[in-house]
Amino acid sequence: MMDAARNHEVRESSVAIQIETQEGVLTGHVETANGVPRSLSPLVNSMRSFGLYFTRTPRVCPATTSEQTGQCVGACQGWNRARIYATVMLVIIWLNAIRNVVIFDGTETVGAYLITKLGTIPGVLLTIVLHTTYYAASHTGSLDRIFRQMNLSTPDFSVKYSRRVKVVTVVSWLLMAMGVTYYSYLMFSTVGLNDFSLSLIIKTFRLSTPHAAIIKVICSLLQLQAIASLTFTQAIKYTSSYGRFLKQ
Repeated sequence: MMDAARNHEVRESSVAIQIETQEGVLTGHVETANGVPRSLSPLVNSMRSFGLYFTRTPRVCPATTSEQTGQCVGACQGWNRARIYATVMLVIIWLNAIRNVVIFDGTETVGAYLITKLGTIPGVLLTIVLHTTYYAASHTGSLDRIFRQMNLSTPDFSVKYSRRVKVVTVVSWLLMAMGVTYYSYLMFSTVGLNDFSLSLIIKTFRLSTPHAAIIKVICSLLQLQAIASLTFTQAIKYTSSYGRFLKQ
């Protein structure tokens, strides 16, 4: 009887240890997947606000064996709020890009006006390519792996890198503010519209002044999203290059 009781206690202890170990592995996996180096947090949080970065948190499904648990962690990928928000931002940036491409009304002639219209198309295409690339990198987890690899172990390098990231983040926000302010000034000033597609919409539908003002405000917000896609993608490219330089 005593041997049977001891064997039962040993089995219960081994099962409890196994469950705790599996929970610890799963928790560690989630923390690693969502963990971003603290030195990068100002820039990464700014990217999150414009849908340029998100993490796919694995769902922990009930399983009876360790093999089933491992399969569940690898296969169960849920839609969290960050991913939904990033997807909405991706759709908006594509719709805005399509709007900016539809700028020809058939009255163009060879000259500066036509060249100016043609010159806006490469910038629009670059914006959607960069934004889509970062969305795909967040979806596959490659961008998250790059961020974790940039975690510098040496304290001196880490402090220097953190300062550089903060400076880059502030400069990025200043450039965005300047770009949107200039865009809005041209939109609402008496100089005339600098947005060809918006000008075409107002003329085609003969919108009144209040309705045109509302559309101008919406376009200014869309322009902020487009400038953010250009600015923060280049900022993270610069900081990642600088981080690799410090680690060498």
